[in-house]
Amino acid sequence: MNKKDNEKFKKLLLEEKLEIAEELKKFAKQNPDVEGDWESEFPNFEKEDFDIEEAADEVEEYINRLPLEHAFEEKLKLIDEALKRIKKGTYGKCLNCNKNIPKKRLKAIPETKFCLDCANKQNKGK
Repeated sequence: MNKKDNEKFKKLLLEEKLEIAEELKKFAKQNPDVEGDWESEFPNFEKEDFDIEEAADEVEEYINRLPLEHAFEEKLKLIDEALKRIKKGTYGKCLNCNKNIPKKRLKAIPETKFCLDCANKQNKGK
């Protein structure tokens, strides 16, 4: 992959990383002790105006956010790994077979680690 393409994909990855972080900030805080970890904010129940139905709704919303938080954390991890590969000069190569990943695939999933063939093989193995 040439330097111009690397810069283009780096920009794309950084923009995506920023968008995901902004979405996470709406319902979670970054854990200062663990890199890449976010913590969804658990509802704060004040005794004065406690309403059992409202509390149940807030807990349900919290529970529904946890898988989204996890998915965003995983995506950020993949983006960081892709940015490291750009820095090392290995971005765009399949980590399994070492073949070039088509730019069309990289445009669709810039954080991908595998060519389509290897990704399909891995998904069949699950």
